[in-house]
Amino acid sequence: MKRLLLLALIAQACSSPGQPTGKATYMQIFYDGPSWLSGQPLIHYSPAFRGKAGETVTEPDSIRRVSPGAGFLGPDESITQTGTTETTTTVHSSEPNDKPSLQELARQQQESKQEAARFKRGLNLMEARAALGRDALVKALNEAAADGWEVVQMVPSGGPGTLVYLLRRR
Repeated sequence: MKRLLLLALIAQACSSPGQPTGKATYMQIFYDGPSWLSGQPLIHYSPAFRGKAGETVTEPDSIRRVSPGAGFLGPDESITQTGTTETTTTVHSSEPNDKPSLQELARQQQESKQEAARFKRGLNLMEARAALGRDALVKALNEAAADGWEVVQMVPSGGPGTLVYLLRRR
């Protein structure tokens, strides 16, 4: 699939009118987007760039602690059970004036706060991972530009957020 995309990109870039003549060299940078896994290549070069076939990004410990494998629990948060068991019995009646007890309201409010905190940690994790990925992509593109490569075309590829950059050097 990547090779077909590569050929289509090169064919389109070579057939563009108004380009100066001369032998151009092409390179592709494949960016995996937000679905990358820590320790796995996030950016792939074809052909190899500066002797590297790809770039691997490793999450720092601060992000890894709240990764999905950790269940969004921070280092100071854990699930524990105590020796006592509390049994709650709910009696339903048809009277409209039934109100939950203060203890029940406090428990619901505490659960709501915990859920909001887990959700916020999850969003922070996604934002931090996205920033790591963008930084790696910007670094790769800047290094390529410093070596005389110019971006000719960028197209989405595969899953959401995955991109392919076609670069040319004369």
